[in-house]
Amino acid sequence: MSRFDDIVKAIIDGDDYKDDPYSRNEYWLLQIKEAVESGGGGTNYNALINRPKINGHTLEGDKSFEDLGLESLTNEQIQTLKRMLG
Repeated sequence: MSRFDDIVKAIIDGDDYKDDPYSRNEYWLLQIKEAVESGGGGTNYNALINRPKINGHTLEGDKSFEDLGLESLTNEQIQTLKRMLG
């Protein structure tokens, strides 16, 4: 049985498959397996492909403003913005 067949069998049987994928087809099969196991693929944020980014930093885990390349506003800057916006 090929590795590809092993992955398909694991998907069908609901078994774990711990090896890293060797090919693009194996990678996508493992993505499908994870989506099926998580109830459709929309419930596991970390399993998503093309997660959103801010300033080139992927939104994952706990990120501070500094981690995202952003600067915090001072209270004075916030008050100025409030006055400007009415």
